[in-house]
Amino acid sequence: MFRATRLGLIASMGLLISIPCVTPAAQHHSGYVRAMEDLRLARALLQRGSMGPSAADSQDEVTLAISNIDGAMSEIMKQALPNEKKAQNVPKFDTRMTWSDRLSVSFRLLDRAKLDCSKEKDNSGNAGVQTRVLASIDEAHGRIQVAIDTVNFDYSARNIPTRND
Repeated sequence: MFRATRLGLIASMGLLISIPCVTPAAQHHSGYVRAMEDLRLARALLQRGSMGPSAADSQDEVTLAISNIDGAMSEIMKQALPNEKKAQNVPKFDTRMTWSDRLSVSFRLLDRAKLDCSKEKDNSGNAGVQTRVLASIDEAHGRIQVAIDTVNFDYSARNIPTRND
């Protein structure tokens, strides 16, 4: 009986030691997985569902930020998470949020995504994906900052004509 207990103890210790070594592929890039979730939500917040795209607004800051977020997401999916299934579901958020709140939340989400991506190791196997993703996130971050500044700018205080004048 003593031998069976000792053998069981040794087997269970061996099992406990080997469990952390066996990880799914997504856990190798957990920072990219978290960044993808943040980028999806930031993109969903920037979508303008009620307003259709017009020719004059086709190159505004928010549209350019969305295209940069799409670029970062495609780089992550293509290089870092090739086996991950593309998520088709749109993240849930409060649709009653004001436009300035949506911009602010997406700005903070891009900060979190940038932090998560910067924690990942950029090895030669994924050919600089971290650098490209961080560049796209930085570009989107700057575009959203301009959009926030534009929304919060008081045109009436300086008698500056707007696009609607």
